[in-house]
Amino acid sequence: MSTIPSVVGTTPGVLRLMNSRAILDELLRDDASRTVTELSRTVGLSRPTVEAALADLVDEGWVTEAEAIATPNKAGRRAKRFAADATAGSVLGVDLGLHGIVGIRADLRGVILTRVEERYADLADAEQAWTSVQDVVRRLTADSDASPVLAATFGVPAVVDRAGEIDYTVAVPEWVERRVPGRIQDLFPGVATFFDNDAKLAATAEAMWGRFRGVQDGLYLVMGRQIGAAYVIDGALARGARGAAGEMGGLASTGWPGAPARLEARITSDTDLESVFAAAGRGGAAPGRGGADGPDPAAVEVVRAFADDVAPGVVQLVTTIDPEVVVVGGEVLPAAPVFAEALAAVVMPQLRHPVEIVPSTVGRDAVARGALARSLTHVRTSHMGLG
Repeated sequence: MSTIPSVVGTTPGVLRLMNSRAILDELLRDDASRTVTELSRTVGLSRPTVEAALADLVDEGWVTEAEAIATPNKAGRRAKRFAADATAGSVLGVDLGLHGIVGIRADLRGVILTRVEERYADLADAEQAWTSVQDVVRRLTADSDASPVLAATFGVPAVVDRAGEIDYTVAVPEWVERRVPGRIQDLFPGVATFFDNDAKLAATAEAMWGRFRGVQDGLYLVMGRQIGAAYVIDGALARGARGAAGEMGGLASTGWPGAPARLEARITSDTDLESVFAAAGRGGAAPGRGGADGPDPAAVEVVRAFADDVAPGVVQLVTTIDPEVVVVGGEVLPAAPVFAEALAAVVMPQLRHPVEIVPSTVGRDAVARGALARSLTHVRTSHMGLG
């Protein structure tokens, strides 16, 4: 379905293609239909040029003729209207984590059509992960009337290089050893399937829809039983030469290697981590004010201790990149206000300049939405021929 030309230059055919891409880009901005006259005015092309481009786009399947809008008190034939067909294909974004999976299917405008979430005690076992992924993908694509999947992206707790290959993973080495990524690609024959680091995808989503919008330098923290970081520098996601930018979880000086185990050790046997985080963040009240509608003091102390454990690594990252804002996501998100406040209390005294530490506004689906953005970018460039 690719519409990218095989030759470059300024031939009539190439110019016609460029004109049609400009119109398609305009129609994809929202779900409103446009007349030829309206498009001609918006994109600055003549009416015959717009009509020819629309004919091409309809033939390609990206644009459809929409129902004409009635105009009161005006006689004569109604003007034809055209709209981008966002149902011409769909894309997937999947957060494949050590303790859960979030999968999203969206149309070509990024409007979410289906969402599936499953949580697990542990997905380190390769066969369990493979079984769970198959189930989530099946549920995402179960609708027999659904448009074809044109791209799928999976966020994983691993270092992924610039070519999209998994370089290494400390969290789930068995996935690589037992060829889980290759088997996932086999689920989508003929479809572009990508893998990327979970923290970097979350930062991508935060840049598109959250606290990183308009931010030139920012630090994203994934905090919970999985710990990771990603950062935006000069308005662009930093990957590093081999995709390992921000991979500090194995450095003892950060406090990160043992932090998840210490976190779980503080959880009593009659509860679980999700419940503790929820109890710590309950009601949005000030920490320490317990009660039916406020945070549980014991849960708050668990979150504060966790912040103390990871603070050395956060200080190292903040002093290295000097971010405008630090965004907190991951499993700790239900208690992120408490965590951010506790983290700031440890980090700020060690900094020359203060930095804002805030919860993610994209939320639990940050990795999956970042993966969705990666899939949409591929479709726009490789299928639609848009820049």
